[in-house]
Amino acid sequence: MPSKTLAHAYNGTTTSLNTGLPRNKINEYTNVQFHESKGAALMPAQQALFGRARKAKDRIHWMFPPNKDERVESLLAWIETVSRDLGTYGLHKFLQSRERGALIANADYRIPGGKNEPAFDWLTFDHLQETRDKIMQESAAFYDPTAQAIIFVFLPSQSGNSVAMWRRKINVPNNMRLMLQAEISLALAALRREEDYVVHVDEYVATSGALFPGYRN
Repeated sequence: MPSKTLAHAYNGTTTSLNTGLPRNKINEYTNVQFHESKGAALMPAQQALFGRARKAKDRIHWMFPPNKDERVESLLAWIETVSRDLGTYGLHKFLQSRERGALIANADYRIPGGKNEPAFDWLTFDHLQETRDKIMQESAAFYDPTAQAIIFVFLPSQSGNSVAMWRRKINVPNNMRLMLQAEISLALAALRREEDYVVHVDEYVATSGALFPGYRN
């Protein structure tokens, strides 16, 4: 059975940038569409991302150089190439969900049908909290979703028990922020306060006998 996070991804919205936003405003900027895997790209790494058998540090690895794998290197280069449209897409997903989050892509996954194109899923902070990974949670908790989009790229191991992970932050185009100012204001008004984002980790980090504030397991 898929986890609640994967179930959320399977019920994700369509790929169109028009969905859930005023069509005329989006169409004035771009007609680019990004593919969504609706959880399919996350399935091979479900245990690595959300498993409880091992600690996050043993499941999610951040130190691998991206140029060691052609799939990762090419996906990161593609993200840089389409960064303006992808920044708009990240803003679109924030406005749809009314919550901070991140786009995530499996470097080893391509959509069915023979198209050599990547696919994304949108995971809100609450879904990322289930990873127990500090970097992923803090990335989504402490950024301005109207100015930046957070992108995670991962590559599963052959066993599916661990993943190598990379992160990119891309800017939302200023003209799109101005164009959607009314929608942005509504979303920000409903957003929880920054101090209400609690990072969940599976092991404590202690100093002088005290815990760092804001952390719990």
